[in-house]
Amino acid sequence: MEISASVPLRNKKIASDGVIGMIFLLATEAMFFAGLISAYIVNRASAKVWPPYGQPRLPIEITALNTLVLLSSAVAIFLFSKKIKSNFTISGNSRKLLVVTIILGSIFVFVQGTEWIKLIGFGLTSTSSLYGSFFYLIIGTHAIHAIAGLLMLFYLYSVIKNPVSFEEAKNKITVCSMYWYFVVGIWPILYILVYLT
Repeated sequence: MEISASVPLRNKKIASDGVIGMIFLLATEAMFFAGLISAYIVNRASAKVWPPYGQPRLPIEITALNTLVLLSSAVAIFLFSKKIKSNFTISGNSRKLLVVTIILGSIFVFVQGTEWIKLIGFGLTSTSSLYGSFFYLIIGTHAIHAIAGLLMLFYLYSVIKNPVSFEEAKNKITVCSMYWYFVVGIWPILYILVYLT
């Protein structure tokens, strides 16, 4: 007579709790931006003239350059993640790529802020027209997300300077990178929609 013992298998997680949580957060944020974009499109379509007369035109050229800066930050964080995951170590050279990401993201936010100040000086405010309201609502919401992303990247930098374990650091890199990719990925859609059409 054979006796078989059943040994419970350990369930290996497909993704960490942080990654799953970030997926849910980003899905919620995507729906939020979809709502803002659809409201903008409906109101723009019903307007006789868009943008309204007397409102300053948006700075298309400088914002296009600024878009390239933001896209470059995504390339930097991608290279940072790839370098760490392929070397299984966090070195000073790989940390420099994260610093580049932070600097490029900060330049993007700074340039957007200076352009906002100029637009307010030219008379485009959230109360000047529906056009101004939507501009500051949509672009301002993205700016808040970009600032939150920068705070995450600063946190990530502090974590990888003295990681508890490589696995923990790798997980935090993945989670923070996901959020930054979202910030970068949604921006070209907003730029085309708000600035170019």
